[in-house]
Amino acid sequence: MSRALVLAVVLTLVLAVPVLAQDEGPAATVTAAPSLIGPTGAIVTPTTELPPLKGFNVGYHWLNNTLDTSAKLNATPIDKLELGVTWYDPADPTLDQETLFSAKYLLVKEEGNNPAVAVGVWDIADDVDQTFYGVISKGFNLKGEVPITVNLGGGSGDMLDGFFGSVKLALHEDVDVIGEYDSSELNFGLRLRPYQNLTVDLITVDNRVDREFGAGLAYTATW
Repeated sequence: MSRALVLAVVLTLVLAVPVLAQDEGPAATVTAAPSLIGPTGAIVTPTTELPPLKGFNVGYHWLNNTLDTSAKLNATPIDKLELGVTWYDPADPTLDQETLFSAKYLLVKEEGNNPAVAVGVWDIADDVDQTFYGVISKGFNLKGEVPITVNLGGGSGDMLDGFFGSVKLALHEDVDVIGEYDSSELNFGLRLRPYQNLTVDLITVDNRVDREFGAGLAYTATW
């Protein structure tokens, strides 16, 4: 998908979400954590979430068929800017280990009926698949029921090729249920917070060949 089309999709969503929003509500409550590919987000896809200002999140993911290790670190040195690095080791011995860098900038914070808006780039050096993306997020708490966060975006690379989105349901202040479309397949997960600032992911991901299961662990702190 061209970058111009990605921006057009994101702009359309930015204009549409305030119209759909009926009640102001908080985002899902579990600590924001790294995605499988690195940037703070859902399972695979990024969201507008960032680590706390002058803070970081560090995480690890594993998938039973394709990924031995995916370790990542994201930091927010200044307001609205996330800088990240991801190191991953594929299970396939014919594939190389890679270290990739990413950046995300929060253009607009969520306020009232207006969604949060962020843009970013994954794999800045284009070592594997440089991907530009835009994403918007909006929290809903209709009639005081379960808080829901909706994230919608578009990407311009093989990793995120076109429209993507995710939904998080905060079943409890320490439990999020996540459903996601990663521009190709559907993924699902639970994000649990057993201790303050520590999260555990239990996920199932469709790798475009078959469905596999995995787990992740992340910690968030400030300096």
